[in-house]
Amino acid sequence: MTLRPSTSSRRFLSRLRASAPRFEDRRVEQVLAFSRLFLALTSLVAWEIHPVASGPYYHFGLFVLLGYTAHSLLLLALLRIHRVPTRGFVVWAQVSDIAWPALLCLFTDAPNSIFFSFFLFAMLAAAFRWGLVETMTTAIIGAGLLLFQAAVVRYGPPLLRHMLFTNVDAPRLVLRCGFLLLTGFLLGFLAEGEKELRAEIDLTNRLLSLARIGGRFAVSLHDALMELGRVFDSRQVYEVVCQSSTGRVFKWVTMASPERPVATREIAPDQQASELMRGYPHTFYMRSTGQKQKCSIAALDDEGRRLEASQLQHLPMPIPGAHSVLVVSHEMGRDWAGRFVVVNGYVGRRRELELRFAQNIMRQVGPALYSVYLFRHFRSRAGAVERARVARELHDTVIQSLISIEMQIDVLRRRGTHDSQLPSELQRVQGLLRQEVLNLRELMQTMRPPDVGPHQFLDFIAQLVERFSRDTGVATRFVSELQEVTLPAATCRELARVVQEGLVNIRKHSGAQSAMVHFGSQSGAWKLVIDDDGKGFPFTGRFTLSELDDLRRGPTVIKERVRAVGGDMVLESSPGHGSKLEITIPQKGNESYG
Repeated sequence: MTLRPSTSSRRFLSRLRASAPRFEDRRVEQVLAFSRLFLALTSLVAWEIHPVASGPYYHFGLFVLLGYTAHSLLLLALLRIHRVPTRGFVVWAQVSDIAWPALLCLFTDAPNSIFFSFFLFAMLAAAFRWGLVETMTTAIIGAGLLLFQAAVVRYGPPLLRHMLFTNVDAPRLVLRCGFLLLTGFLLGFLAEGEKELRAEIDLTNRLLSLARIGGRFAVSLHDALMELGRVFDSRQVYEVVCQSSTGRVFKWVTMASPERPVATREIAPDQQASELMRGYPHTFYMRSTGQKQKCSIAALDDEGRRLEASQLQHLPMPIPGAHSVLVVSHEMGRDWAGRFVVVNGYVGRRRELELRFAQNIMRQVGPALYSVYLFRHFRSRAGAVERARVARELHDTVIQSLISIEMQIDVLRRRGTHDSQLPSELQRVQGLLRQEVLNLRELMQTMRPPDVGPHQFLDFIAQLVERFSRDTGVATRFVSELQEVTLPAATCRELARVVQEGLVNIRKHSGAQSAMVHFGSQSGAWKLVIDDDGKGFPFTGRFTLSELDDLRRGPTVIKERVRAVGGDMVLESSPGHGSKLEITIPQKGNESYG
C-alpha cells in the first residue's frame, strides 16, 4: 500500500483520513515504474550519443546507468507479481529514486549533469504518493546530497577526490539546490491541495451516504457527527437546532449506546441564547491560550470571509471548562437552523482553510440530514393518518353495525321463542353479520399492500376473484387472454388494487348477480375490463377519464390509481342494466420490471 502519514499526525490531510482505493495505489506505482524505466532507457541512449565523461569515468557512469535500468526493471517486475504494493516496496522505491541520481552525479559534472533531472523525478514521485511534507523532504535530501558531494570533492581525502569526476562551481551548485527546494515546494503544495480536495470529496460522499433516506434519523445524525468529530480529533460533538416556526430549541448529543445513539433534550427558554451562542460569529474556532480568561479566535462570516480577531477578543469561551471549541452555523431546511459544535477538538495552523472546509461540509450534510428527518416525520404522520382512517372506518361502519345487531338480538331475546317472525329476523341478523365480516376482510386487504409482480399478477387476480365469488355469492369469473405478463411491478400492484376496489364497489353498491374480470392486450396496450349486471351508475353513457373528471363522476380511487400508472379509463353505465369499466395501460416494450 502507499505510504501515508501516521494516524498520530496532526496534519489536516491525515485527519481527513484520505484513503485512496487499493487499485489507485497500484495505478500510481505502475505509472511511476514505467516512467522510471523510460527515464533509464533514454539516459542510456543519451550517454551513448554524447557521453558526459571520458576514460574510466565513462565506464563507471555506464555501469551505474545499467544498474539503474536493471533496478527499474526489477521494480516493475515486483509490481507485476505483487498486485498490491506494500509499504516496504514504496519506501524502497522512493529511497532508490534519491540514491541513484546522487550516485550518477559522482561520475559526471554535477551542476551541469543531465542526470540532475533524476532528482526532479524523485520529487514528482513523492508528490504523486504523498503531499507537501514528503516532497519537501525529498527535495531537501537531494540538495543535501549535492552539497555533501561538493564538500567531499573540495575537502575530502585526496584519493577519493581523484576517483570522482566532478567540479565544484559554487554559484551553479547554490542555484541548483535552490531550484530543487523551490520545485519541491511547488510540487508538494500542488499535490497537498489536490489530495486534500479528493479527501474532502471522499469525506463528503461518506457523510452523504450516512444520511440515507429511510434510515433512522438518530443513527444518521450520530454517524455524521462522529465522522466529523474524528476529523477534528474530538469525541465530544453535538448539534443545537432551533425550530423557527415554534421557537423551540433542541440539543442532540451523541451517545455510545447503539440503542440510543443520540440523546435529545429541549433547551429551556432562558438557556437558548447561550446554547445557540448568539452574538458569536457564524463560524469560529476558539482556543484557550493558558492565560487567565484569554482565548485566541479565528472566525468567518456566513460567506466564508475572514473576520478580524481583534474585533472578537472580548468574546469569552462559550462552553465553561473547555480548552477549545469549533462552532459552525448552518441551515437544515426552511424550518431548522443549527450550530454544529466540536468541544476540545484540534484545528491546525491553517485555521481558515479548515473552517471553510467545515462550512462547506455542513452546507451539504445539513440538508441531507433534514431530508432524513422529514422522511421519518412524514412517514410517521402518514401512519397516524392511516390509523385514524382505519379507526374512523371501523367506528362508522363495523362498530355501528355491530351495536345495531346487538340491540336487535336483545329485542329478539325479549320477544321470546314463540314469535313466528323470529327465524326470519335471525336470518336477517345473520346476513348483517356476514356483511360486516366481509367489510372487515376487505378493510384488511386494503391495509395490506399486495406483494405482486408480473409473475404473480394473473394468479393473484384469479385468487382474488375466486374468493370474492365464494364470500359474496356473486357469480364472478376471471378470464385472461395471456399466459404471462411483463408489466412493471408497480403497475401490477396498482392494477391489483383497482380490481380489489372494483369488486368492493360491486358488492356494496351494484346489487349485481354476476360479474366478470377480463385481462388481455389490444393495439399495443394492456387492457383490464370489469363488467357487472347490477344497477349501474346514476348516469347513462360512455365516458373517458378526462370527461369523468370534468363531470366529477366515477370511482375516485380507481381514477387516481389509473392516472398513477399513466393509463386511461372508459366507464360505460346503463342504469338498471349494469356498468362496464375498461382500463388501458400502454405497453412500453416487453420488459419485465419486477
